[in-house]
Amino acid sequence: MLCLGLVVLFDVSPVAAASVVAQAQPPAPAKKPAAAQPAATDQAAKDAAAKDQTPAAAAANLDKAKATLDEIEKAIAADTHFDDTLAELRRRLTPMRSELRDTAQALEEAVNQATAQLKQLGDEPADDEPKEDAGLAAERAKLTKNQAEVEAALKQTRLLILRADEASIRVTDLRRGLFTRELLARNDGLFNRSFWSDLSDGIPSETSRVVQLVRAWWLFASGSASSGNLLGAALTLAGFGLAAVLLLRWLRHRLVDEGLAARFDRAYQALMVLIAYAITMPGAVLVSVLVLENFGLMPAWIRTLGVGLALSVLVACLGRAVARALFAPIEPGRRLFAWSDAEAARATAHLTWGARVLGLAAFLNLLHKTTTAPIALTVATSAALALTIAAISLHFMWRTARGAARAEAPPGPGLAGVRVLLALFVPAILVPLVIGYVALSAFVASRVVIVLTLTGGLIVLDAFVDALFSQVLSSNSERGRAFAALLGLSHRGLDLISTLLSGVIRVALLILAILAVLGPWGVFADDVLTRLAEAAFGWQVGGVTISIQTILGAIAILLIGVLAVRGAQRWLETSFLPRTALDPGLQHSISALFGYAGLIGVLAAVLGSIGIDLQKIALIAGALSVGIGFGLQSIVSNFVSGLILLAERPIRVGDWVVVKSEEGFVRKISVRATEIETFDRASVIIPNSEFITSSVKNWTHGNTLGRVTLKVRVAYDSDVEQVRDILAGCARSHPLVLKAPPPGVYLLGFGDIGLDLELRCILSNVENGLSVKSDLHVAVLKKFREAGIKIPYPTHEERVPGPPPLEEPTLEEPKR
Repeated sequence: MLCLGLVVLFDVSPVAAASVVAQAQPPAPAKKPAAAQPAATDQAAKDAAAKDQTPAAAAANLDKAKATLDEIEKAIAADTHFDDTLAELRRRLTPMRSELRDTAQALEEAVNQATAQLKQLGDEPADDEPKEDAGLAAERAKLTKNQAEVEAALKQTRLLILRADEASIRVTDLRRGLFTRELLARNDGLFNRSFWSDLSDGIPSETSRVVQLVRAWWLFASGSASSGNLLGAALTLAGFGLAAVLLLRWLRHRLVDEGLAARFDRAYQALMVLIAYAITMPGAVLVSVLVLENFGLMPAWIRTLGVGLALSVLVACLGRAVARALFAPIEPGRRLFAWSDAEAARATAHLTWGARVLGLAAFLNLLHKTTTAPIALTVATSAALALTIAAISLHFMWRTARGAARAEAPPGPGLAGVRVLLALFVPAILVPLVIGYVALSAFVASRVVIVLTLTGGLIVLDAFVDALFSQVLSSNSERGRAFAALLGLSHRGLDLISTLLSGVIRVALLILAILAVLGPWGVFADDVLTRLAEAAFGWQVGGVTISIQTILGAIAILLIGVLAVRGAQRWLETSFLPRTALDPGLQHSISALFGYAGLIGVLAAVLGSIGIDLQKIALIAGALSVGIGFGLQSIVSNFVSGLILLAERPIRVGDWVVVKSEEGFVRKISVRATEIETFDRASVIIPNSEFITSSVKNWTHGNTLGRVTLKVRVAYDSDVEQVRDILAGCARSHPLVLKAPPPGVYLLGFGDIGLDLELRCILSNVENGLSVKSDLHVAVLKKFREAGIKIPYPTHEERVPGPPPLEEPTLEEPKR
């Protein structure tokens, strides 16, 4: 409904008063050119023509398009133009350009197909070679002729596309120029006596025409109406009225929901108020018009005025609806702005009256156009609109300034900005009005109301969308978690999707508001839609066709392909590879290589969908090779080293490695770096080139066998054979020590204070070395104590902390 109100603001806005005047009293060549006559088209025929692009069919379609384009170019070259005529030309050009592009695309596919078929047949044999089969020669000749005809049709189509694009640009320029001339047309000012004279003469004429219009309506209704029609219309209107009252009461009760969050509750109530106030009165007027027409009580010319009245009422009610929803003058609990009650009441009243004045002026301009009123009445309506809007703006500025001077609290947020905006707009309204540019003054005045109304409505919608996705459809709320469970989403996935949807919807609302505010500033709605349609079809960049459709398709292929590759990779890691006899490191390598190959395939499919072939990728790679040679050597080195690690597998996931000063278990091998988890549970990221260019100790490369050594020192008087038996027995009794090869005890040498021996044993898993070594130390110490074997240690003095020793005094010899 808000968008409908925006359309109304532009379609029936009185700021186009000069255009209305030009249409009310057109010059002599008032008949529209022939190009403005609508051409009947059949969508089914278009679709069939787009699919069947044989050379003959394409030539027939091109001849028809060329004739139509000649008519349009002739109409554009005329001396006199009207906005309706130019708009009709644009409506004819838009589908024609789309059809020509469809034809060009179909012809390009036909040319490519013919080229591929000729390539399969090969070149024609030379004179000194054996002659080929007559059937193949005939087929080659047929394909060559068909390719030439299709290429000729394609060239002609591209030429027509160029002409149609140029014609569209000329139509746009003419419409903008016409609007600018009408907007900057100078009329007899308010201080000109002839203006008031024409106005006094035009009012009786306008009044008499309105009276004639009402009398004609009365005569029509009295001639065609019956008691049944009157009763049926009355009952129908009463039924609609009762339904509207019940609906409003239900909405009023639904405004408050105790289960909603506070911010969303305020935004929800504001949206409901906006909808209720915006559609009630316009809906009542429109329903009345449709009911009266349906029962034969309203002729077609009155119906046009009735629909215009409904749209004007919508314009007037939209400002009040936005003000009530945004400022909530009598309900501060749901106010979206931290304004005082007085500030909210003033803003609501002034915006309401500004929208009412704009709606009244819109209906008066429609009435002037219907009754072919004199120019003076249209100019007077525009001038009255400008003066009234300027007076309302000045009154709001004066009241808010006086209220701010009397109040001790600072003004509400944004109020100073509104006053500055009005201070800029008011001179832009009054100065053109004084010097005679009434249409420009009315245009600026209407923009004041439009900008404020659209900004307020955008704030309400933005607050609702933000609160909806951040408080209701989020993982922090009960309803959000239930919604996620319904769709099978995780909490993080729901928050991600909610954030994306919120951003997209809010940006779309902002773009729609900007387009609506621009209106006929020279950026017309159909021009914007045409540009969007062209973007959807595509544009050429360096021989590659880029379009919104292609981009969306590439994004869809990328997302689906990545999800499919990740899903298959996870299936390999968790389901398939663990059931094979492969070791975990090889499983990781296979899974990683599969993931990289799948991503490369997806990227190739995405580039193919965009239209980039391998030759262009090779050119890009050649251009990047210079940069790679200078600045990306380390990155490329790590990348290649990562591929070598995955393929050659000198280290694997789970291996116990020592590289430089780092020691730990390999947890992940990627194409750039390898992650090692140390024994302190710290993750160390080491570039892959370090594993290729440096020496690496891998404790578990070939197998998990490992040796544990235990050095022991005993006294010289110990029994060496007994010590050897004790050490070997402790090793053999440990369950993690392998029996074959058996543990060995060796006398390494004679130390300064004892005999040095070493126990060596092999473990099935070297990762248990520290615990086994600890167990052996404990067992050996216990056995040595039982056997009375001493472990020597060097003696040393240890100073006990205490006061320093006192020095005894020495007797000095007496001097002689």
